[in-house]
Amino acid sequence: MRIKDQAPILSVISSLDGFAARLGQVITHAGLSQSEFARRIGASPGFVSDVVRGIKKPGAEFLHSLRSVFGISIDWLLTGDGTMHGGSGIDLELLRSIRLQIAVARSAVIDANPTAKALLLLIRDGRLQEVAVDPDLRAFLDTIATVDSDFDLATELYNGHLWMDDPAAQRRNLMAAAVAHFEARKPLDKVAALGRASGATTQINISPSQRNAGRDYHE
Repeated sequence: MRIKDQAPILSVISSLDGFAARLGQVITHAGLSQSEFARRIGASPGFVSDVVRGIKKPGAEFLHSLRSVFGISIDWLLTGDGTMHGGSGIDLELLRSIRLQIAVARSAVIDANPTAKALLLLIRDGRLQEVAVDPDLRAFLDTIATVDSDFDLATELYNGHLWMDDPAAQRRNLMAAAVAHFEARKPLDKVAALGRASGATTQINISPSQRNAGRDYHE
């Protein structure tokens, strides 16, 4: 009888054994250092480090902060059931938007398409309303196609940004992540690489002076 009574308790303990690993996944998905993650949820870096290492178990206030700040499913965190952000439905509109943004990022970075580069600036600056009145931008969006090989990237970005409540910030972060992905896969400029190795510096950025309604994107 005592063995039967202990079975549910042992099950809970077994589930909690994976808590530290799941918290580590949360921090990784957030793209933050443990110190910054701790600051966001109002905990000390030392405590978060102890939780990730499985030395300490958090209380209700810690769990509530994770839910409030990062949208983490407490059921998943405690038991591993379900998904990191809860729910089982897929936001198809968000997934389609991500695939389109990846296609724009690929065209801008890999193909160096000036219209795609203009779209990057508009997305970054929250000026998407200008697309509706620009025939060149609208025509470009009508012709751009998603690439099946980018589906894994779309899924990764979807999982990593689903929790965000601000659509504008979500678009900016998604596009920045897609651009970074393709920037890392551009053909290596060996001369520039040698210059960096010898101490020279090369800076590539997008500044406010580089935007003029999508026509004046400069590297």
